[in-house]
Amino acid sequence: MAGQLPDDIVQAIAISNAKSIGEQPAILANLALAQQIFNQNMQQQISLSQQQAMNQVQMAATAKCVAMIENAGCKNQSSIDQMGKDIEKIVKDMERLIKGEDQ
Repeated sequence: MAGQLPDDIVQAIAISNAKSIGEQPAILANLALAQQIFNQNMQQQISLSQQQAMNQVQMAATAKCVAMIENAGCKNQSSIDQMGKDIEKIVKDMERLIKGEDQ
């Protein structure tokens, strides 16, 4: 019969198919692991970006506090009182911003 393949070729194809089917779970597990690693890497990058943003906010707040202290000069009680009011205002503004971000 001209349409049939030799038995050794049919057997080789069957073995190759069985091998492919046997390796499929390992391939899928590797793909799942690669996706999990990618997701974890993205989460770490987001966390790092958020930490850098918070560091910049902290640096700006520190600079503002230093400028307020320098401007107040602490020469008399009224300047010290004004500095206290300014600090209270900044703290309230920061609390408002933090509450706004949490919602």
